[in-house]
Amino acid sequence: MKNILIVDDDIETSLKYKKWLEEDEEGFNLTLINDPELAEQNFKPGNYDLVLIGFKMSVMDGFNLYDKLHEISKKVEDTPKEFRVCFMTSSVINYKALADIHPELGQECYVSKEVPKEVFVKHINSLIP
Repeated sequence: MKNILIVDDDIETSLKYKKWLEEDEEGFNLTLINDPELAEQNFKPGNYDLVLIGFKMSVMDGFNLYDKLHEISKKVEDTPKEFRVCFMTSSVINYKALADIHPELGQECYVSKEVPKEVFVKHINSLIP
């Protein structure tokens, strides 16, 4: 079973995504945390196949959380140092600007919050081998 962590302070949207993924036949084990600081405190490297992070959150933006989770992951021995991430955004995506900030992330690491269920689930399935 694939393990996914969803972190977004938009409770309604994150619950919608959790429901959509729970209904998918691929079978996902989902953890939902609506507070990025709590997600940082409870992050266990190697536990997740994918981390979905809200791009804009009130306490901490998605990139800051990603950087903090990445640092936590690098400090733990005998676990994968990298984890797949996908940023969820309701904004227009400027891929060039984002590539300047995090060149290791490709365009597939972003998903619009406006996409229909089928597109969202297909995208998430494509990110997890």
